[in-house]
Amino acid sequence: MKSFVFRSIFILLIVLGITFIYYELTKEETFTIVAKDVETSVWIESNKLINPSYKRATLGLQYVDIVNISGEELDFRELEIGDKIKADLKPLAFLSDPPGLSAWKITLLN
Repeated sequence: MKSFVFRSIFILLIVLGITFIYYELTKEETFTIVAKDVETSVWIESNKLINPSYKRATLGLQYVDIVNISGEELDFRELEIGDKIKADLKPLAFLSDPPGLSAWKITLLN
């Protein structure tokens, strides 16, 4: 009886783990602004735990279209720490730790 209970719990944990991994790998990646570095860049952090494109990076805001969900253009000064954004990233802008990025378009999700 004990081995049946342990086996059932083990199988349940495996199914939950596989479900969690599938969810993490397929969910849409968004970023949270964690700090403002200088006037035209922010530090962002990914919401994905498994396989993020960048866990933490510096995002330059020069020459970037910043819009809210309804499509209205925003100024980069309106972005605040804690805002959730979705970014269409360009290729790596410069190598550093954390990596420096630029984007084509940033959508403010809050």
